[in-house]
Amino acid sequence: MSESFSFYIQRYFMSYLMKQHNYGPNTVSSYRDTFKLLLTFMAESDRNISEKPIYEVDYDVVLRFLSWLSDVRKNGVSTKNVRLAHIKSFFRYVMMTAPEHSGQCSKILGIPFGKEDKKPPECMSMDAIKQMLASIDSSSDEGLRHLALLSLMYDSACRVQEIVNLNVMDLQSGQCCRIYVHGKGNKYRSIPLLGETEKIVSKYIRQFHLTPESPLFFNRNGERLTRQGIRYIIRKYSKAANEAAPGIIDGSVYPHRMRHSKATHLVDKGVNIYNVRDFLGHESVATTQVYLTTNPEVTRKAIESVAEKTVPESLDFFSDEEKDDLLSFLDSLG
Repeated sequence: MSESFSFYIQRYFMSYLMKQHNYGPNTVSSYRDTFKLLLTFMAESDRNISEKPIYEVDYDVVLRFLSWLSDVRKNGVSTKNVRLAHIKSFFRYVMMTAPEHSGQCSKILGIPFGKEDKKPPECMSMDAIKQMLASIDSSSDEGLRHLALLSLMYDSACRVQEIVNLNVMDLQSGQCCRIYVHGKGNKYRSIPLLGETEKIVSKYIRQFHLTPESPLFFNRNGERLTRQGIRYIIRKYSKAANEAAPGIIDGSVYPHRMRHSKATHLVDKGVNIYNVRDFLGHESVATTQVYLTTNPEVTRKAIESVAEKTVPESLDFFSDEEKDDLLSFLDSLG
């Protein structure tokens, strides 16, 4: 008798995602949400889903689920692709642990992802970042805390959860100032910081008498700052920046936009894409390459710099008569 769908789901999460891959809580939550939605969809036609055998969750069920995400949930292509990626990961696991279901799994793994227009990540200009930080009144305790938070977020390009998880001991002050970040996939990385950022964060730590074991950032109740709390702070000062300099920031500002902005500014300044990859904590440089296309002017300059070294003088392709005619034409433009 075939094991139930729920049996494989439990083993997949406990044994595969959490133990073998050591995924963090946010990644696990994302996978969990996908399967909660799948179970919700399946329950509409069959209330007894806890005992449903794995072979009944087949190619057709997955296709109908994807249609349900579009038609009922109104999900876009990118969200559907994330859900499909999670489902494919699950059925790869099933195929490895129960080869007798290989045919069923292969059909599901063959479902194509939806095509979506790849848009460069939204970012803010350096002037916008400066204006937002300048909008903070750091003479107050709350203002100093907010300045330390937003300065560190931009300078380090940390993910919002990485900032939430920081403790005071994760900051190494001194000549080679850096922070140690617990990132995605339970991986740690060391991020260098600018001297000015180190001064602001160190002053904040001293002023609040924080101990090494303390959360680096906390709310008014003394509890570790949440993702929602950080989003509120960023929106507060982006609004202040736009009031001081109307239009300096387009659209809404959210924590990940700070990360996009720093990454884009690094690439625009000519920092090697592999260094940017390590700085951001990406597993693959393919993920980082999206920042190469955010500024067409950078692309143009890069093309011109290569052309200067490789393309011969254009006049060498003309005969003497043609050169004379061409030079006469160019002279006439003056």
